[in-house]
Amino acid sequence: MNYEHVLAPIEINGREIKNRVVRTAHGTNIGQGRITDELIAYHAARAAGGCGLTILEAASVHSTDMGTLWLHDASVVDDYRRLMGRLAPNGMTVFQQLGHLGYEGVTADGGPPWSASELAGPSIRQPAKAMTADDIAELTDAFAQAAQWSVEGGVHGVEVHIAHGYLLQQFMSSATNQRTDHYGGPWENRIRLACEVVGAVRTAVGPDIPLGVRIGSEAVGDGGVTEHDCAELVMVLADDGLIDYVNLTYGSCLRPHKIMGGMHEPPGYELESAAPVVAAVDLPAIVTGRFRTLAEADELIAKGVADMVGLTRAHIADPELVAKSVAGRESEVRPCIAGNDGCVGGLNRGRLSCAVNPAVGRELDQPPHQYSAQTGRVVVVGGGPGGMEAARLAALQGHDVVLFEARDRLGGAVRQAQELPTRALLGDICDWQERELNRLGVDVRLDQPADVEAITATRPDLVVVATGATGAEIPEISEMPKGATAVVDDRFGGYEALGLAEWLATQGLAVTLTTPGRRVAANALLDLVVQPARERLQSLNVKIQTKVEIPPQADLTLTVTKHPHDPLSADLTNAGLNAQVIGDAQTPGTILTAIAQAHTIDFAD
Repeated sequence: MNYEHVLAPIEINGREIKNRVVRTAHGTNIGQGRITDELIAYHAARAAGGCGLTILEAASVHSTDMGTLWLHDASVVDDYRRLMGRLAPNGMTVFQQLGHLGYEGVTADGGPPWSASELAGPSIRQPAKAMTADDIAELTDAFAQAAQWSVEGGVHGVEVHIAHGYLLQQFMSSATNQRTDHYGGPWENRIRLACEVVGAVRTAVGPDIPLGVRIGSEAVGDGGVTEHDCAELVMVLADDGLIDYVNLTYGSCLRPHKIMGGMHEPPGYELESAAPVVAAVDLPAIVTGRFRTLAEADELIAKGVADMVGLTRAHIADPELVAKSVAGRESEVRPCIAGNDGCVGGLNRGRLSCAVNPAVGRELDQPPHQYSAQTGRVVVVGGGPGGMEAARLAALQGHDVVLFEARDRLGGAVRQAQELPTRALLGDICDWQERELNRLGVDVRLDQPADVEAITATRPDLVVVATGATGAEIPEISEMPKGATAVVDDRFGGYEALGLAEWLATQGLAVTLTTPGRRVAANALLDLVVQPARERLQSLNVKIQTKVEIPPQADLTLTVTKHPHDPLSADLTNAGLNAQVIGDAQTPGTILTAIAQAHTIDFAD
């Protein structure tokens, strides 16, 4: 494909952006509040890959919101200059998003967060301080000052965050704004703060700097901000000449799984909500919605759906997405599988990561793999994601690689997991790894269970044991009648029990999901995939019972756990072979942990 639409340049307030590919603002916490060398390297890798516009993660403008990037003092100007100096050779345009979490913010002094009214946020659960007139003036000045520092540091443009149910939307929403002053009550009062903030930012940066807003429906109803509310606000801002573009999003802190939809959401799931805002003003519009390829983006722009398209998680997975696609190497683009356990799940656990790309945020420590000075023969046993990643990395370093897989297909347990409802995308990473093994000339031996004799015959310098785990298999139910009872007992805490319960229910069984803990799939809660799964289970009449030590009797009982399956390493060591165990065979986990462990192997050791 020539991608003529998405690769065409676009101008925003005099600033030419080299293509229509956008990395929208996303929290990383890589710099833990500051623009560090690690954070610069993360963005530099994506700049080198050909992205047109990057919007840096929402920067906290005030100490009542200690987010993942802080613009609280003038020292950030020098930090920006280092960042922009590093990114400049690749011609990527950079904007800075400015925001405040409101009642979801953590304050520097431990005091109550700020908001429109004395309500508690869904995560912080601490009643907020209703902002006074002095607080509002201080905050408005803080937005303006942060914008000025950004531009002084060389950032090309600024974006004000008016979305996701955070502070400016807390003022907009009748559900969270209970004020009786001129910032509360009627619509024109509730949008007053947003208008004043955007106006102050425009004054601070001047008329020639691109300025936009990120905005979108909260997706909550009951007084929450709708897409039509958003359209009305952007019309006001545009009519006043304050903004140069709009960046559409969806969801809120009340429904965070709608902000960054997992693989259960179809590509473009946000477009219906974005459409009224896109149509409201004659300004360049950015849309998002779990898009992964240049082909998807090109089609949207060709159809006039938007002017620019966010490929944010896709760039987390593969920084070279644009460059590879333009070169006709689309099959080599490492796919985002939208499992959310690395990106948003990683951030919720402290720092951005990626299930399929362990180098994320560690670009300084994990430069592109080079040929090893000392090469040998590496044997990998097990063709799941961990084993395939080990084989791929060894081949990239120039080793002669043999991979044994007992089944007739690569992918391991993922091939079963991708058969569960909404989980098909899991298989994409295994498909990509398989293509890479073929491209790199790895000797893949299917239908060949490996024993010590077979492995020894290959004369290996290193054996990687990646034989997986047992305990989360899809059962055989072809003989079970419709309406038969099934219990899925979650003893692992991952997504597996949810997926199996949903699959059994779709097959016509009466399902009860139990766990001895307080919550099912407790280890997946931070990935924003549990709540939508529970909503689907509810529609399928699946019963969920917690704190259950002994599951009820049923026609079928599945105890979902994971036990390491390592039948080889001890015998290999006894035979004098150098063996390393990785992935579920060592410690049961996820695709993320299996692939990440492959990157810890020293193949030259």
